[in-house]
Order: sequence, then C-alpha cells, then structure tokens
Amino acid sequence: MKERIILALLGMICFFAFSGGECRAEIAGDDAFTGLSWEQVHEDEIQAPLGVVQSICATEDYIICIENTADNAVDTDTVSAYYRNDVDENGNPVERYSLAKRVSDMNWEHGNGMAYNPNTNEIYVALYTNLIPENRGCLYVMDPQTLAYKRKIKVSDDYNILGIDYKEDTNQYVIQTNADGGYSFKILDADFHVVEDLGSYAATAKGDNFQDLVVDGDYIINFPLTLNMGIGDYLHVYSISRKTMVADPQVDFNFQNITADEPEALCEIEPGVYLAAVNVTDSAGAKKLRLYRTEIPYYFHITVIDGDGSVIEEQQVSRGENFALNCMPEEGYQLSSLFVDGEKKDVQEYEEGYVLENIQKDSTIQVHFKKIPVAVPKAVAPKESGETKAELPVKEISVGILLIVCAVGGYGYYLHIQMERRRKRLRARRRHRQFVLDYYHLAAIHSQQGAN
Repeated sequence: MKERIILALLGMICFFAFSGGECRAEIAGDDAFTGLSWEQVHEDEIQAPLGVVQSICATEDYIICIENTADNAVDTDTVSAYYRNDVDENGNPVERYSLAKRVSDMNWEHGNGMAYNPNTNEIYVALYTNLIPENRGCLYVMDPQTLAYKRKIKVSDDYNILGIDYKEDTNQYVIQTNADGGYSFKILDADFHVVEDLGSYAATAKGDNFQDLVVDGDYIINFPLTLNMGIGDYLHVYSISRKTMVADPQVDFNFQNITADEPEALCEIEPGVYLAAVNVTDSAGAKKLRLYRTEIPYYFHITVIDGDGSVIEEQQVSRGENFALNCMPEEGYQLSSLFVDGEKKDVQEYEEGYVLENIQKDSTIQVHFKKIPVAVPKAVAPKESGETKAELPVKEISVGILLIVCAVGGYGYYLHIQMERRRKRLRARRRHRQFVLDYYHLAAIHSQQGAN
C-alpha cells in the first residue's frame, strides 16, 4: 500500500500496543501516585481568623478556591480566583497563580468541593453541611466569571455531598457522600441523577473523614483528613471500574517551619498535572493557603493518519519521551504533505522522518504520499553558430509533428476536393459546347435538304 509508513521509537520510548477505543491521555497505572514531587507555586494569606480553604477547581482562566469563614449559616465565605495562565482572559500578561479577584458575598455552607463543567460554563459546589435545613443533599451553582451564586440543585434528601468533579469524557459527575451516605462514590448524569453507585468506602480512610476529590480517567483521587493525627499526609486513589481503592501513598510537601498543615483539595490543570490546596500554619502562627503542583506519570496517544483521514497507526508514549516517525515512502512515491496537530511542516525538511520531542499531550500526525511522475527524455536540437538551441521534450516534438502532418493532410484533401470540382465543371462545359455544336450542325443539314 503506497501510503503505508513505518513507525519507529527513539531512545527510551515506552511502546505499548493500542487496543482500540477513544484516543486520550491516561495515568500510567496504580503506582503512578507513589513518590510524587510537589512544587510550591503560590502562597496567600487566609482571609478570616478561623478561615480554611476547603475546595479548589480550575476553569479556562482561573484557579478558584472557597475559603470557609466559619461553620455557621450567617457569615459570608470568600471565593478567590487566581490566574491559571500567564495571560488573562483578554490576552494581557499576568503573573501565573497571582490573585485575579476575590468575592465575599455568599455563604457557601462548608464549601467542601467544587467541579467546573466547561460545556455549561458553571461551577458546582458540594456543600457538605446543611446548616440551612433545605440545603440537605444540594449543590450550589457558581458563575465562573463573577464568582456569584446562581441557583441550587437538589440531588438527594438522604445525605450531603462531600466532594464532586466533572468527568468530561462521559459528560457525568462523580460525587462522594458524607457519613449519612456511607462515604459512597456515585455517578451522576448530566442532569444530576444518580446512575451508578460505586459502593461505600468508609473503612478505607487513612484519617477519620474525606476531603474534596478529583477524577482522572478511571481514577478518583482525594486527600483523607489526617489533621492532628500525627501520621502525615496521604492520597487516596480509587478505581471506578474496579470499585476499590488501589493506592494510598504518603505525600511529602517538604515543609519548612510549618507547625500544622491540612491538604484539602486537588484540581487538574493539564493532563496529569495537579494543583493541591493546602492550609498551613507557620512557626509564627500565621495561617496561609499554599498551592502545590505535581505531575503524574502519564501516557499520551500519538495518532498517525493518511491524507484522507484514515488511521494508519496509534501508539502510546510516556510523558516526556520522544516519538519518531519514519517518512520514507515506498519506491515510486514521495512525501507530499506533513501536518502535526494541524500545523503544516516543510516536507523537504522532514523527507526522512519527523520527531515529536518531550511529549506532553496527545498528538495527531497527518502524512500524505503521492506518486512520482515518470521522467520524459528530452531531445536536444543541433547547435548552430555556437548557440544552443532550445531543448524540447520528445513528447512535445511528436505532438507538433502530428499536428503538422494533420494540417498538411487536411490541406491536401481540400485541394483534391477543389480540383475534382473544377474537373466536373470543365466536363460539363465541354458537354454543353458539344451539344450546341451538334445542334447547329443538324440544323444546317436540315436547311440544306430543304433547299434542294
């Protein structure tokens, strides 16, 4: 097949056969959460004397946190938005993770969890408590631009909701219930109806409660509440498909001069890249919010398609590795176009191959080969007076001669027709003249006979 290409891997590329299904990045197994390195990327003051940041989520533009001011139904809580990128929503340069805006006009109950849905452009807040009785089993809806309250959604009358995240690949939500619901994970559809119960997980907690959660592919990840237990910080990792905990690694934030800490929530800012919201108290007694960043070992999918969009190959590659594409065509063909994630590449520069380096996302490569035209020999006219005559391809000369022959033949046929018509006219005149002569001759004979 003329468009088939050979795929090769460079260096230490991890190679896995693709088994089909939707192409997407995914966590590199249950052990991916062990031994993670956490980098502090931001620190901010806690706004209220008893304030605790309870939840975090990421929108296209912001990292948003809810600070619970106090566990009552009167005091308003603080919602802070930090820049997710190094430009704001209007493209102006900003310092990443710096404060963009802050609003304190709403009591969000405990505000224990948040999930952003880019399709609805809304944030859904898991309240955890229902200090206001009618809030039992409810979610609050927040506007991601203004950080204002929009409305309330009732999920259940039987329990409150500890944590929530949006699962974009299935357009569903994953929640964790409080103790009244057996600390169960449940799947909600797009209308917030329970479609699957993953079971209860109370006995799995390293601490005595659970914090907010994040969902990544088949995994649900959260922090257990281990504050003041003296056992350190942990991650809980659960599998949705297997309905069980698969890992509970210890977490090391490399604190210096910190006397107390409480990791509260996680959000994903890139595939397999998380931010953790951690409340800390330093040796001077100051309470602060810290944001820590970590990268999970990840697999990304490289899809190679031909010119008409048909999939040639799909490969799975580890984060940070390289992927080599051999662009050498079969004999008689040449590379005619090369696109990487929609960007056109110079085929002359990559005639032998193209390498994706330091892979950090799923990518699509489109290649197209075309048949090399057959070379036509050229005829060279003889030189005259030291000058080189123009060279014409044999094919063009042949066509010219054929045209000349046709033209000459056509003209000759035309002359033949004209001469034949002339001969006919001459024969007709001769016959007419002979007829006249014969007529007058007969007339003369008859006249002479009458005279006699």
